[in-house]
Amino acid sequence: QVKKGDKLPTPFIECTTKLEAHDENLTDEEAKKMAGLSDAEYEEIKATVLKIDAIIAEEAGKRNLIHCDGKKEFAYDKERRLMVVDTFGTLDEDRWWDAEEYAKGNIVELSKEFVRQYYRETGYHAALYAARDAGRPEPDIPPLPREIIDRVSKLYVDMYERITGEKF
Repeated sequence: QVKKGDKLPTPFIECTTKLEAHDENLTDEEAKKMAGLSDAEYEEIKATVLKIDAIIAEEAGKRNLIHCDGKKEFAYDKERRLMVVDTFGTLDEDRWWDAEEYAKGNIVELSKEFVRQYYRETGYHAALYAARDAGRPEPDIPPLPREIIDRVSKLYVDMYERITGEKF
């Protein structure tokens, strides 16, 4: 049984679609078939994900950060060369924890997870998924209150400075 905060024994990779209003999980076989990938190409993508994450984790560790997870998007060009086609390692794509706090038994999220939580607490998240499930148009996203906007801004500046070692 894995609990929040447990380190996984090995990384795992999930494939999802981008064809629906929300991501749908795919099996490896479904992902390969949908994307027209050979077994070798699929393995190349998985190996690249693990390499990217290892580099991010190593660099994050130097800054007392834990890189928990993140999203990667790939494509093959017409010569079947693998390309990364979106950002990765950012606060928009990935989740981060403070390593010093984690060592003390505390999980301090350094990502936009608190924004997601805000929308859960306001009922927007439930309304969004109810609309999606019913095939109705998605409700408008309510504006964030100033204190949440300020918190997001501070988080991005703080993490920029922490990751780069430079002043924003």
